[in-house]
Amino acid sequence: KGKIYGLLGPNGAGKSTLLKVITKVMNCTSGDIFFEGKSMCTQDLKKVGAIIEHPAIYPNLTAYENLEVLTVLLNIDKRRIDYVLKTVGLEDTNKKLVRNFSLGMKQRLGIAMALINNPELLILDEPTAGLDPNERIRFRNLISELSEDRLVLLSTHIVSDIEYIANEIWLMKDGEILHKGSIDELIN
Repeated sequence: KGKIYGLLGPNGAGKSTLLKVITKVMNCTSGDIFFEGKSMCTQDLKKVGAIIEHPAIYPNLTAYENLEVLTVLLNIDKRRIDYVLKTVGLEDTNKKLVRNFSLGMKQRLGIAMALINNPELLILDEPTAGLDPNERIRFRNLISELSEDRLVLLSTHIVSDIEYIANEIWLMKDGEILHKGSIDELIN
């Protein structure tokens, strides 16, 4: 907890595929995924929150209603909805349908969806894609705050998205991790 790991690499490097393997959306073709010191099992996914590629949102529902669907599916207390909406800055969206949200608001809703189960591991795949520079800065600040209570794994192909917030960066290319270390070590 309290750490941000940045998975950095060009488009097509295998970042999303790795995250899909970690979250059991795809099967491993070799090797194993370890979580909390043991081979990861389906039960461990209850401790993981993730957005991989695009948040799976219902555009004809409000932010609250989108989260309400998840609380029913995951058997989570609905009182958590107000907390995560406030955490991501969407507490004042009220009856506004998600189809009328800006891209940044949709990305924040995706993070709220990933946080609804209060995960120990938060996986965010390209969460700043398509955002303007000011919104990127807000996202970096939000991710830094979120890492205080959990481990965050953030993938991106944009160095500036992680250089100021990641404790460690993993450089990936062609499905392999080429480097692990700080941004300074990576630059050197």
